[in-house]
Parts: sequence; structure tokens; C-alpha cells
Amino acid sequence: MSAATERATGRPACGVDRPVFLVGMPRSGTTAIFESLATHPDVGWLSHHFNRFPRLPALAALARLCDVSPFFRKAVAPPSRGRAWFERLRDGPAEAYDVWETYCGEKFRFDYLLGQRATPEERDRMTRVVRAVLRYQGKKRFVAKLTGPARMGYLMSLFPDARFVHILRDGRAVVDSLMRVDFWRDSSRTREPAWRNGLSDAYLRTWEAHDRSPLVLAALQWRAVIERAREERDALRPERYVEMRYEDFLAGPAAVMQRIWEAAELAPSRRTLAFIAERLRPAARPESFRDAFRPEQLAVLDELLGDLLDELGYARGSPPASDSYRPASARETEA
Repeated sequence: MSAATERATGRPACGVDRPVFLVGMPRSGTTAIFESLATHPDVGWLSHHFNRFPRLPALAALARLCDVSPFFRKAVAPPSRGRAWFERLRDGPAEAYDVWETYCGEKFRFDYLLGQRATPEERDRMTRVVRAVLRYQGKKRFVAKLTGPARMGYLMSLFPDARFVHILRDGRAVVDSLMRVDFWRDSSRTREPAWRNGLSDAYLRTWEAHDRSPLVLAALQWRAVIERAREERDALRPERYVEMRYEDFLAGPAAVMQRIWEAAELAPSRRTLAFIAERLRPAARPESFRDAFRPEQLAVLDELLGDLLDELGYARGSPPASDSYRPASARETEA
């Protein structure tokens, strides 16, 4: 569909109506908010089963069972060892990088994609897949979560009327959490940048000056992810981008979800609020990262991140609101 036809018909050129992308650094609360938004009755999403077999979009139809009963939806917290086999049979929303890589290429998983646009083939493949997912799930709108680089310019070249919700969290809490989870701690991400073409030469020199410290590398990547997202934001119309703090979600999830619904142009959902109250049970409490770091480490983090922390409303002198939502074990699996 051409741009002229789009204006005449009022329908998006790609055939996907106002998709919503939740973006943010890993360990920033994106999973909790994504899981919540994905319960909205009007939205479809890439599922765990489809991600296992990304060339079979018909598997997206299994997600319909999640609307039939919460019994069929994957748990937010990891299951006990004895129930792990059964949990694999359930479905739910996934970050689904295997799907994105299958249809957009390896670069989507590992690159900031700054200044890059989808090829016509990539746009055709990915938009056809999303339309198929919505058709199989019987939904009108598409929502996805992507952690790390926001990739907004590239995503806009796929979906010209996309909306973006950027989830923010205190960078010191993010670094603390990254140092604890195996997908980061036990990987090459402690020795080299997690994504290509995002850290400036100045940031790389700073990392070298700190003897290639994993803590410093994680902190600089938190900063770079936010800064690059804001650079990409400047090319968008204001209504296409909104920022939300995870700490605000913990303190008042209903108010944050209302802002997200408004930004996404979705009706309020009582189902979503019930899901948050019954399965997430968020609770604000004092951050614990100050107990995790030595004083000299906290001083380094304040030196590297302090001005951005100030800008985002995270006081350097006193801890902000909390780290987690219940159950606590769920925090250790968020990607």
C-alpha cells in the first residue's frame, strides 16, 4: 500500500495498526510491564511456542488458550523443578528474538541499528508475520518487548505508525541486577559490549581506564541505551514515544498502566489490573543495591551515571523506590 493510499484509506501501509513496542535496558522491569500489557484483550504478541519454531506462525493460535483461562498462561515466576515440564506446555508472551532474527537477520539481535532501515524484503517478511500472528490470535493490535537498544528507527521502517514505551529504572539497581543473573554474569557480556555500534569511543576509553571492569561496562551500557533511544526519539512525533519509570509502576501500577493505555491508544482493561494484583503483586520497598556495592563502587557509578540519574529523578544521596515485584524469583529470569 502506498503512502497516498494509506492517507486515503486511513489504514497503515504495512497493514499493522499502531504496534506498541516496550523498550528498555534488561533488568529494568520491562518483563513485568510487558506481561501486564499483554493481558489486554485487544493485543496480540509473539509467543513462547512460536519463538521455538519461528517458521511456523500458525503456532501463535495456541495463545488463544490464554484468553480462555489463566491456567494455560505461563507463570511469571519460574516453576518448581517438578512442574518445569508442564510449564513448557503453557504459552505466553515472549521477547522472541529467534523470531526477529529469522525474519530481520542476525543484526537485529546484536546491533543498535542506528541509522539503519529495513530492506524491502525484511519489511515484507516481518509485517506478514505480525499480520499472521494477529489473525491467528484474533487480535487487533500488536505489542512486543525488546530489551537493550531501542532500535526505533529500524522498527519505524517496518511499522511507520509504531508507538514506543521506554521503561526506565535506576541505573545502579540495573547494574546490580545484571551482575546477579546468569544470562549476563556468566556470558561474554562481562567482557565485551552486549550490542554492536552503540558505545562511543569515549565510553570505550572510560571502560579501558577502569581496567575493563564488568561493572563499569554494564553501567556505560545502561547509559548508552537510554541516550541512543532519546536520540532516536527526536526523529519521532511526540505522541509516538513515552517514558515510564519502573519504580513508579511498583508504587502505583494502575496509574502507570493508564498512561501506557493512553499512549498506545488502548481502552483501559480491568483484566490487566486483575492480572497485576493477582499474579505480579508489585510492591515498592527501599532499593537494595547500596548493600550490594562497596563504597568505592558506588562512587564510580555516581561518577559515571550521576548526571543522568539526576535527570531521571534518581537521587544520588538517598535510595529511591524498589527493586522488584513479587514473586522475587521472577526477577532472576527477566531478559
